[in-house]
Amino acid sequence: MQAPDIFQRYLNQQNGQYSHCLDQPAIQASIFVVIPCYNEPDVHATINSLANCFPPDEIVSLLIVVNDAADAPAEAITQNIMTLELIEKWQFQHPDCFFKIQRIYAHALPQKWAGVGWARKLGMDEVIRQIVKSELADGIIISLDADSIVSPNFLQSITGAFRENPLSNFFTIHFEHPYKNTEISPPVREGIIRYELHMRYFRNALQWCGYPHAIYTVGSSFTVKASSYVKQGGMNRRKAGEDFYFLQKLVLLDHYGNISVTTVFPASRISDRVPFGTGAALKKWINGSSELYTTYSLEAFYHLKPLFTHASQFWSMDLSEIASFFGSLNQTLQSYCENLQAVAHLLELKENCSTAQIFAKRIFHLFNAFWILKYLNYAHETTFSRAELVHESVKLLHNLGIQFDNKLPIEDIIETYRNLDKGIIKIFDPVFSE
Repeated sequence: MQAPDIFQRYLNQQNGQYSHCLDQPAIQASIFVVIPCYNEPDVHATINSLANCFPPDEIVSLLIVVNDAADAPAEAITQNIMTLELIEKWQFQHPDCFFKIQRIYAHALPQKWAGVGWARKLGMDEVIRQIVKSELADGIIISLDADSIVSPNFLQSITGAFRENPLSNFFTIHFEHPYKNTEISPPVREGIIRYELHMRYFRNALQWCGYPHAIYTVGSSFTVKASSYVKQGGMNRRKAGEDFYFLQKLVLLDHYGNISVTTVFPASRISDRVPFGTGAALKKWINGSSELYTTYSLEAFYHLKPLFTHASQFWSMDLSEIASFFGSLNQTLQSYCENLQAVAHLLELKENCSTAQIFAKRIFHLFNAFWILKYLNYAHETTFSRAELVHESVKLLHNLGIQFDNKLPIEDIIETYRNLDKGIIKIFDPVFSE
């Protein structure tokens, strides 16, 4: 079946001059695992992890984008060359592996854009080229990192999810930092637990306050249809946070989910490769930063509840009713909405929607994750103080109807949130309690 024209139109807008493939692609592959790799000495662990997976029925291709910037240090470039040689050697030693590895070398990228976002984009764009060349109707792109390990059912769970949910555009994938690894020092162990707990508290608080697109945005833990990838303009070239911006664009397509029956295990290590993220947070923690002790106050999330609960009802309200509603919101949220002219944007949205159903969907294009983050930062600059992470995490569990002893170790809290995200624990929604 011939590839849709949207693939070729997308490629016509891309610049493919910054990377070249060192190996021939797998013939007729339809499952593509894309891994950006910079100055990474342990990529073989990730490859071995994938090789230990139960093979899916489809043909799998592994694209490893070894990349560096024009101003990269000599030792990083040397490591990259060693990595290319290691990958070639691994492939030679495993001739019966069910997937083929394709090395993509992106050397001396312009410093302005060089980084994980561009590397991920280069690999994913190469997937689109191969789909066009093979004349496939579509494909599945899996985003992974060069320091992550996966469960044996990783690939089969992903292909099964798309097969069982053919309308889905993408899936996030359950992840767990391996903090129980005995090789991790106690300070790093506490730091990674706190970092992941903040992530899980934040996502569950978003869901609790009524935001319908509360997802994890982790670069090593998502998969997307190739057609959906190009519909939203592909990956961006951001040096960090590329996963957040890309997935927040994808939610606008709707039809997505989370795969909780398999797990990605991102590395728990210090890094200065990106300005934020796991590695950067751990580095600051080890250097004495107190950031991981605190998080956003749950009360700030609570004040979003009325707005999100009634969002779709704005369609049937006139201007005076909408103004009256916004006037009833918490004063800090009122002020934020006034500063961002929320009512004016809301009225403009109503004019551009032909039905209540379309409006109910697009209202959260307006009140999106970026809007919420700006609100939370504004609220904590003007009204609230950042609160103790463990305290707020336990408070949220209580408000979800989950009984939890405040004196239990932080490890028990993170495991409770993991089970909550996997659906092992069922939640309720009582009124807000302190």
